[in-house]
Amino acid sequence: MARLLHSPLVHFLALGGALLALRSWLDPPQAARPRVVIRDADVARLAEAWTEEHGAPPGVAARERLVDQAIEEELLYREALARGFDRQDGAVRERLVRLGGFVGEESARDREALEREARRLGLERSDLVIRRHLVEMMRLATGWIGEAGLPSEAELQDYLTRHAADFAEPARIRLTHVYLSEEVRGDAASGAAAALLAELRGEGPEAGRGRGDAFIRGADFDGPRDRLVRTFGAEFAAAVDRAPAGAWAGPIRSTYGLHLVWVHAREPGRTPSLAEVRGRVLQRWLGERAEERRGAAMRAIRARYDVEVEDGAGPEAR
Repeated sequence: MARLLHSPLVHFLALGGALLALRSWLDPPQAARPRVVIRDADVARLAEAWTEEHGAPPGVAARERLVDQAIEEELLYREALARGFDRQDGAVRERLVRLGGFVGEESARDREALEREARRLGLERSDLVIRRHLVEMMRLATGWIGEAGLPSEAELQDYLTRHAADFAEPARIRLTHVYLSEEVRGDAASGAAAALLAELRGEGPEAGRGRGDAFIRGADFDGPRDRLVRTFGAEFAAAVDRAPAGAWAGPIRSTYGLHLVWVHAREPGRTPSLAEVRGRVLQRWLGERAEERRGAAMRAIRARYDVEVEDGAGPEAR
């Protein structure tokens, strides 16, 4: 026995065991990462909703987006539970109380008991209404911008300057017109328009009131040029651009017929001041920053999970 204790092999084994123990103490084994498996049923549920909305099943690219949506939804749901949103939110707790009343005994019980019963049955995890609510809460939370994150006036002005085209007010035009319907007048419409124009020359815009034929959109137009194009056609708008202001001109053909036109004023397009569009600028700035934060949060959350997606034959890592 003594010779065994003095054996170099025993010393080697003892030293090895000590080193292993020391390594375990200095570098403990890492806990297993949580695993998320997106099953066929999850994607099928989203595909069914897609089909109802679009009237046709999703294609390959759309189905890929649905898989990513299913992954995001599951991760947000798990994070919401981990942060205790289901225990803090009044709407979730009220839903659990109602569910507890449905599945519990008929006898009257207090709200806490009904909620406990619902949780005992795992309804906070299986109820689709609660799931969707928690996912949306978590989605909002990941993009939340507190008061400290609000932009300064200088930042808003810089944003408006960089996105001036998005907030620019288009060129506008204000005109009065007299309409002559070719459908009503036939071949005589052109002659009638020329004769009426001769009568109106030297007269003001009010002289055209009640003349010509009734027009469904009225005798006056005041709006952006692109709406003028949509209403009367591109050729009409181009002819109005060439018409003098403060005088009768025409006849100008539109998609409806012939018109005699009095242009009151043209306003060029312009970029409004920050004071005029501050609300719109702030809303868009907040939307973009929230999306950036949401994207960064989702990347951080996903990095903490092992994600697998079923393809019908079995799960594959994503």
